[in-house]
Amino acid sequence: MQQVSKEPATKTPVKDTANLTEDEKAAVKKAVETANPSATKVEVGQDGTTTVTFPDGSEATLKPAQTVVKS
Repeated sequence: MQQVSKEPATKTPVKDTANLTEDEKAAVKKAVETANPSATKVEVGQDGTTTVTFPDGSEATLKPAQTVVKS
């Protein structure tokens, strides 16, 4: 069964939504991990697109609009 990742309760504010810094990516990762405690892996892309992997090997993708907001 396909897992559904939950988006973070609050979006991470970033300066440039197309080019996240390493610190901003880390903040997004932490927020997504908090919202998805069963995730085994969370990868944040340059634009905030986030791939969440679950214990059964399934993956779900969060779009930038679900993870970041321009500060």
